Amino acid sequence: MHSLIFTGGPVVTMDPAFPDPEAVGLRNGRIMSIGLLSDVMEAIGPESRIIDLEGNTLLPGFIDAHSHILWAAKTRGAPVVDIRPEIVPTYRAALGKIRRRVSAATPGEFLLFFGLDAQLHVDMVAPTRALLDEIAPNNPIGIQTSNCHALFMNSRALKACGINASTPTPIGSVIDRDESGHPTGRVAEAITWSVLDRFYESWGNSRLNTQFEAMIRQFIANGITTVTEHLYLPYYKSYYQWALERDLPMPRVAAYQQAVTADMKVENLKVGDDRLWMAGIKIHADGSPFVGNIWISKPYLETEITLEKMNLRPGHVGGTNYPQEYFERMVHAYFSQGWQMSIHTQGDRTIDMVLDVLEEVLVSFPRPDHRFRLEHCALMRPDQIERAHRLEVLCSFFINHITYWGVPIEDALFGSERAARYMPAGSAVRSGMQVSLHADTPMTDPSCLALMAAATLRKASDGRCLGAEERIDSKSALKSVTIDAAFQIGMEDHLGSLTPGKHADLVILDRNPLEVPHEELEHIGVLSTYLAGSCVFER
Repeated sequence: MHSLIFTGGPVVTMDPAFPDPEAVGLRNGRIMSIGLLSDVMEAIGPESRIIDLEGNTLLPGFIDAHSHILWAAKTRGAPVVDIRPEIVPTYRAALGKIRRRVSAATPGEFLLFFGLDAQLHVDMVAPTRALLDEIAPNNPIGIQTSNCHALFMNSRALKACGINASTPTPIGSVIDRDESGHPTGRVAEAITWSVLDRFYESWGNSRLNTQFEAMIRQFIANGITTVTEHLYLPYYKSYYQWALERDLPMPRVAAYQQAVTADMKVENLKVGDDRLWMAGIKIHADGSPFVGNIWISKPYLETEITLEKMNLRPGHVGGTNYPQEYFERMVHAYFSQGWQMSIHTQGDRTIDMVLDVLEEVLVSFPRPDHRFRLEHCALMRPDQIERAHRLEVLCSFFINHITYWGVPIEDALFGSERAARYMPAGSAVRSGMQVSLHADTPMTDPSCLALMAAATLRKASDGRCLGAEERIDSKSALKSVTIDAAFQIGMEDHLGSLTPGKHADLVILDRNPLEVPHEELEHIGVLSTYLAGSCVFER
């Protein structure tokens, strides 16, 4: 009988029924007792091991409500070459790194580079097919953008992936073509992920298994005990089973299947004791603000970044990934099957379209407690937040946009007025909505403490604050990565707080996040992580 008692430090339960307990007792992977030390010892038994917190803070394990733990593993580690701006600050340096890797490659080897950034690689020029043919005449080569929504390829890569002048563009995808109809080498949206699988397959399973284990340990080391896989595909299951069979400390995974199957069917998935389950369906209604394929009511600014590096035309307002009729058909099909819907929405006109469709669907298929989710919500307007809350829609905010891309968001893409309302978590919290925050790994690295800092400070890389009125307090931020995140994935009865009967997923921090200045949140240390009552990380 595995039993533990934690005492000797602050305990933040996130459950108002247990506001300031002296001790927490666990048995067999579940929380069994909370309260006075004497009462917990009596409930758990004298054979229990007592863990002295030594003044450190005990909390429920963190939940990242929108991530891609397996897909992130695909983008990290050799043979993928990291050229993100924080690693390689200029486009010129990135090209140098690309050329050096090509020079060491064997003929025919697939080469992939991750992290090209039109906003942060200040000297970037979109790589052409001709340039990549010159750089890598003997190898298929792909350069993926840091936002993950676009990929640049050379002629060998296009041929290896079966893309030519006669290839039809799949629905929900982009294949850029020249005036004669030949592919330019740039693809975007749904086809990007299927094309990348050709690269990953060429390297074999052992490479992905190694990187998956590394990604698992990175999440756990940051105190994150539950994640989502927001681009789940059926073949992913074997990798999760591999991790569990080897007793790796894989966080609990709520899977959201990518809406790509022609029959619009969903795998009914449940593995272990809440270790992996199918939570719902993910649809990309639009793309990325940093690619320009989102649908907005007011055009992008006309700047060097938008016109020259992103290749947008003056007055650009973008569009959606799918024809509206097809999008409506998808939502009707999956919603009528009873699945939770998770819709990627960045532009305000996209959000209008999605909420319109939801209202129609609820007439045909009324469902209490549907927990319809909007993902990212970059340019959501105040009236849309009110409407969403009225429809019981939940928002998950990709708040790290502010930290990483806040400067170009304000100066180059949207201007100060829209930047001040960008990722409007404050308005959503004030409406009464249970929001979540997410890192969208692999786009940014996993850290719920960094998410809390981003939401409470809204500080860009140069120190400016983007929209002080959209900041949230520490308690709201902590809820967004614990109990409110659990609510968004439909697991508030099992996860997200220290409550008797719930899974014993815990994190011990060296400081209490509710008592430190917002500027210190990101620097709080994760000392230990417990998954189902077992210590799976210790600093």
